Amino acid sequence: MARDKLHRAFQYIKPSGKPAPQNYGARPISDLELLTSRPSLLRTLLLIHEYLVVKRRRGFTYNGIKAYAAQKGVYREITDRTLDRSIRKLAELGFLDRIHPWDNKKKVIFIPTQRFYKVIEEWEGLIDDG
Repeated sequence: MARDKLHRAFQYIKPSGKPAPQNYGARPISDLELLTSRPSLLRTLLLIHEYLVVKRRRGFTYNGIKAYAAQKGVYREITDRTLDRSIRKLAELGFLDRIHPWDNKKKVIFIPTQRFYKVIEEWEGLIDDG
């Protein structure tokens, strides 16, 4: 009896076979728009890019980027802790890959992904367009 009532109640609700949209009708945003909505993430991303270009490296560690930030005087704008959090968040979002060397499991090396470089190209394109 109860099963029949449930069956009648749910007969009008049929799955469409399509998954529900994840953004619920909102327009999709680009990676650059995502980062500009969070200034500390964008600042960190640009600092990382500058570090890699100046030092001519493919990746970085926490200590390396912190030393570079201290040398540049970035800590007037953001703190050491904010830099750590931003790097972790960028890795979570897929802009950085984490690599643990086999000889030292406590050390973490971050390597930028293609997504990282696409955002940098888009950012530099905005600057060039003026």
